[in-house]
Parts: sequence; structure tokens; C-alpha cells
Amino acid sequence: MTVPQTSMDAFRRNRATSTAKLQCDRIADYVARSGTATIAEIAQALRIEKSSVSARRSELIAAKRLELDEERKCGVTGRWVQSVRAVRAVPEQVPVFQ
Repeated sequence: MTVPQTSMDAFRRNRATSTAKLQCDRIADYVARSGTATIAEIAQALRIEKSSVSARRSELIAAKRLELDEERKCGVTGRWVQSVRAVRAVPEQVPVFQ
């Protein structure tokens, strides 16, 4: 590989990573504001392809930023699907007796 090819590969890799991170942040934000959301609802609201939303949703669940919620009817498709919600922060426990 030549230097320009290597540089372009690094640029594309970095750009893809920053796009995915931005999508993750937008999705996590949207779900936190909405309470719960399905893939189709997120895709429609944020104008992101459903395949990208699905991938980012999986990443956010693995990172424990989102968690699966109940199955419910999707507001976009009308089908029964699994929704997600933002992970609730657990307050730090303070020892009663010190």
C-alpha cells in the first residue's frame, strides 16, 4: 500500500467510527426523551436507516446504555416488537453504619 492509500483508509475508518458514535449518542438521547422506542420509531424520528439503528441499538445494549423493554405495538409499523429504554442510573449506595 502507498502512503496516500493508507491515509485514506485511516480517514475512512475514523469517519465511520465517528458516524457510528454520533448515531449512538443521538439514539440514546432520543430513547431517554421518549421513554421507550422501537427500531422503526427511532429510524423515522432521526432519519437513520433501520439497519443502522438496529446495529447501533445492539451496541448500546452491549454498552449498557440501553436495555430491552416490553414487547409492544410499534407506532410506525403497527407490529408487535421489542422496545428499548434508557438504562436507569442506580444511585450510589451510602453505608448506613460507618
